[in-house]
Amino acid sequence: MSNNFNELQAAETFLMVVNTGSFAAAAKLKGENPSSISRAIAQLEAHLNIRLLNRTTRQVKITEAGEIYKLYAQRMLESQQEARDAITQLQSGQPHGTVRISLPVIVGEKILAPRLPEFHAKYPDVQLQVDLSNRNAMIVEEGFDIALRVGLLQDSTLRARKVATIWRKLYAAPAYLEKHGVPQTPADLVHHQCIAFSQRGDQKEWEFWPKNGAQPSQKHRVTSWLTCSSPMMVVRAIQSGLGLGRSADWMLQGALTRGELVEILSDWYCDNPATGGLPMYLVFPPGLSSQLSLKTRVVADFLEQIVRTEFKKAD
Repeated sequence: MSNNFNELQAAETFLMVVNTGSFAAAAKLKGENPSSISRAIAQLEAHLNIRLLNRTTRQVKITEAGEIYKLYAQRMLESQQEARDAITQLQSGQPHGTVRISLPVIVGEKILAPRLPEFHAKYPDVQLQVDLSNRNAMIVEEGFDIALRVGLLQDSTLRARKVATIWRKLYAAPAYLEKHGVPQTPADLVHHQCIAFSQRGDQKEWEFWPKNGAQPSQKHRVTSWLTCSSPMMVVRAIQSGLGLGRSADWMLQGALTRGELVEILSDWYCDNPATGGLPMYLVFPPGLSSQLSLKTRVVADFLEQIVRTEFKKAD
C-alpha cells in the first residue's frame, strides 16, 4: 500500500460509486476516468483487507461488509465537515453548516414552514435538510442530527429533550352527528364509522379514561373504514362528515373556531392521564459529549420554541 493512500478520499469515492451505482457515473461526477475510480476502490479494499463491492460487466453491488463500511464512511465525511464548520464558527462566532432534520409531515408543513424566513434571517449560515415523513427515521443510520418523535421512546441510547405533550380528543362534523346521532358513551362508538390514524394500518381498538376517575378505562373495538398514516388526512375526512376521529386540538383551531368540527365524549380522555398524554421529544444521536454542536443547538432551540408557541395557542 502506498504511503500516499488517503482513506478519507477513498471513502468519498466509495460513497460516490455506491450512490451512483457505477464506476463510470462516479468518474463523471468527479471528473476522472473510470480506471482511477476502480483503482481507488481496489486500494481501499486492500487497505481494509475485505471486499466492499462486487463488480460485474453490467452492475456494481455492495457487499454486506460494504454496507457496514458505508455507515462509517458517511460519518468520516460528516466529521470532516463538522470540523470545518466548527472552525468557521469559531472564527465568525456564528453557527455555520448543515443540519439534517426528520419531522412528521404535519409539524414540518404547519409549524416549521411558516417560520423558515425568521430562522434564515437569524441564522443565514445554517443550511437545513428537512425530511418530512410520518415514519420513525433511523437517526444514526440515516445521518440525522435531530428528529421529532411522538410517544414513548423505544431507543434508550438516543439523547432526548421533551418539548410538548399532546392530548387527543374525539371530534366529528355537525353534519355527521345530525345524520348518525351523538355518541353518549365510548361503548356507542361500535355503532359509528370511525377514522383512524395508524402508521401500521392495524389500529382496531380505542381506549378511553373517565375524567372523573369514578370508573376504569374502557377499550372498544371500532369500525375504521378509513385508516391512514397522515394525521392531516384524518382531519380532512372528519371535516367532510365521513366519520368520527381522534386528533390533537392544535391541528384544528381554525375548524373549531368556524364550527366545522365539535368535540364529543368530552367527559373522557383519549390518552392515558396517568402517563400525561402523548409526549413529544426532540431526539439526537448518541454521542460521547452531552453538548450539541452550536449549529444543532440553535436549530433544536428554534424547533422547541415554535412547537411550544403553536401548542400554547391551542391551550
